[in-house]
Amino acid sequence: MKTTRALALLATTLLTTGLASATAPIGNAATTSPTTALASGTSAPGTSALGTSALGTSALGTSALGTSLRLTVAHGETPSSGTPRTVTLECPPYGGTATTHPDPATACRLVDSVNGDLNRLDVDPGACIDLYDPFTVTASGTYRGHPLSFRHTYGNHCVLLRTAGAVFDF
Repeated sequence: MKTTRALALLATTLLTTGLASATAPIGNAATTSPTTALASGTSAPGTSALGTSALGTSALGTSALGTSLRLTVAHGETPSSGTPRTVTLECPPYGGTATTHPDPATACRLVDSVNGDLNRLDVDPGACIDLYDPFTVTASGTYRGHPLSFRHTYGNHCVLLRTAGAVFDF
């Protein structure tokens, strides 16, 4: 067990520093892969549970795990207010035909810039009119292989776009 954990830690360190690739074999076939070690809930020192280092780069590389999110925007205080709009956002390595987001490249870059923590989005901090006309957004799915669930009500459409940018601009 200690050997497996040590190999997983070594592999994560090598991947983070760029000295190894995620597909290179490490040890023998009986050892736990770094992907399995991080996905099982353990993380190497200096990484979060999402497998991201303090530098914001994925310990497994961005091609190791993709992102697939169902995003909704509703005009009102609940996700089902009015007629909610819904899109699918898939980021590498998925990025397949299921993506219905109008600007997936920009949206994926924004989600990656906050390591999947959509509460930290603040794309264009600036002034908006002080008029309460709420928009509620949700995101559910996976970010780099880990569950993601998000819900927030913004005071109006301007605040939504200045905060979340292209992620919820559809």
